[in-house]
Amino acid sequence: MKSHQSLIAIITIISFSISILTSFLLTTNNKLQSNTICNFDCNNNNNGELPLLINSHNLKVLIGNTVDTKYDTKLITLDKTTQMPEIHGFHDIVSTQISKMYNNDLTFTINLDDDPNKNKKYESTYLWLISHLDPLNEDNHVFTIIIPNFGSESNFRIKGWYLAIYDNINNKYSLPLSRIDKMTDNKVEITIDPNLIGDILEFNYTTAVMIRVNNTFLDKQPDYLIDSSPDDNTFWSKWFL
Repeated sequence: MKSHQSLIAIITIISFSISILTSFLLTTNNKLQSNTICNFDCNNNNNGELPLLINSHNLKVLIGNTVDTKYDTKLITLDKTTQMPEIHGFHDIVSTQISKMYNNDLTFTINLDDDPNKNKKYESTYLWLISHLDPLNEDNHVFTIIIPNFGSESNFRIKGWYLAIYDNINNKYSLPLSRIDKMTDNKVEITIDPNLIGDILEFNYTTAVMIRVNNTFLDKQPDYLIDSSPDDNTFWSKWFL
């Protein structure tokens, strides 16, 4: 993959809806604005060579990363609500990485300014939006990786960490809402089979952290956007229009 590949040109207008069983999103008829989505390795200057992370227990190749400014979190309203949640360090993205494992699995990592397991009261959700457009056959892939955490002291029926992967083009889940037993400290990290995202290994992506404060209306967009990486709050705000 070329580390200096420019951001994808204009991705085909797509219509879709996202609904996460009893959890998170509903989005319809949106345009994917490709000029806001980060390309793999977008902040590295490595002359086209992918850095190798060698570990005797865990051979992997870093294939994408972003770096984000600390303390840049803020409440950006996505849906009308009177509840004002407190922002914590675990809502602040410090950096992101995507690594290819020795067996071709992909590890997605969002490094944070605090331990995300400290979330207590609301639903904090970590999103990856990834896309790939094959210029030869115009085959378009768009997937949303959704990692919600339902606070242990919240009013949500379910508690803890979950994972779902949504195929935005085909309007279906490649992975329904599934329980995650535990999450590492100071980051949100998952490892998936690339088949869950159409078996594509070259794609563009952007990440975000959001909060839902209301446990009653779960078939709508989240209530607040908190942080994104690469920073583009305008993109995420429009994503839910």
